[in-house]
Amino acid sequence: MWGTRKARRTQQTRRLKHDAEDMLSLDSNGFSLPADTRASAESLAVTKRTPVRLSPNEELLIQEQLARHYVFFGQEGMAKVRDSFVVIVGAGGVGSWAALMLLRSGVQRIRVIDFDQVTLSSLNRHAAATRANVGTPKVDALKQSFADIAPHAMVEARVALFSAETAADLLAGEPDYVLDCIDNMDTKTDLLEFCKNHSLEVISAMGAGMKSDPSRVQIADISDTFEDPMSRAVRRRLKLRGIMGGVKVVYSTEKPGKVQLLSLAESQKDEPGDFSVLPDFRVRIVPVLGTMPAMFGVAMATHVLTELAGFPTEPLPVKGRFALYNRMQCDLG
Repeated sequence: MWGTRKARRTQQTRRLKHDAEDMLSLDSNGFSLPADTRASAESLAVTKRTPVRLSPNEELLIQEQLARHYVFFGQEGMAKVRDSFVVIVGAGGVGSWAALMLLRSGVQRIRVIDFDQVTLSSLNRHAAATRANVGTPKVDALKQSFADIAPHAMVEARVALFSAETAADLLAGEPDYVLDCIDNMDTKTDLLEFCKNHSLEVISAMGAGMKSDPSRVQIADISDTFEDPMSRAVRRRLKLRGIMGGVKVVYSTEKPGKVQLLSLAESQKDEPGDFSVLPDFRVRIVPVLGTMPAMFGVAMATHVLTELAGFPTEPLPVKGRFALYNRMQCDLG
């Protein structure tokens, strides 16, 4: 009896999957799309208003795929998550994991932006890239992987370098949240300033390189960060632009110094700028324990999901800084 029921469920699932795959090749009226039309549709820009058309069978599959999240957030919370549009800037170790978990959690409109390509050294931390992806854009590797996980999702892969000049275009479309996963501090500051000036919700990843203690990863306002050199540098740059706080960041309170940047070769020391990927980008290689960028990315995605769903969270107080202020107050008193 149990074997018969299992066989029936298996057959039903196969039929649902087959019907869902067929729907991906249909237009809004149910007619088959020509191959060239499908290709052009895949390259269209994604915005908050981009429709996500699902057949009843595909909706059943998605409901089951997201069943645990529906129990967690409830129908109303998951409706908000699935109706959202999120932009991830930077598709490396942090951004790829953030994008992957947002997709797996039900976000159906995603734009992921990065100018860089997959390298062999990327494979220790990238969420989706394989050896077959080496030499191809990181965003394309993500989109290819995402199609196997959530083929209904609208994913826009932008091979582009973020800058102050391209910000309005790359962050267009009314995103509900922007995830800053850039590792260049000047570019990161440009993104955060644009988001603040245009009232876009944003969370920023600070430095995951040269870190190894998972218990030190925290989410806080950038004005409350400590022990992290990147947070300090970005905070100073934002202050020069009149931004004193109000920027959420994922960072680590782990004390720096246990590992160092790789030294330049003798042949690189005279003109180090000639060896950077782009002007003003870092030349020396940062040692990275592959699990740490993944933790930063998953922490960012978790925070964004709870915000989108309206699920209450209580960030851990930064006890060290408050204790320092109390001691200073006592000393001055």
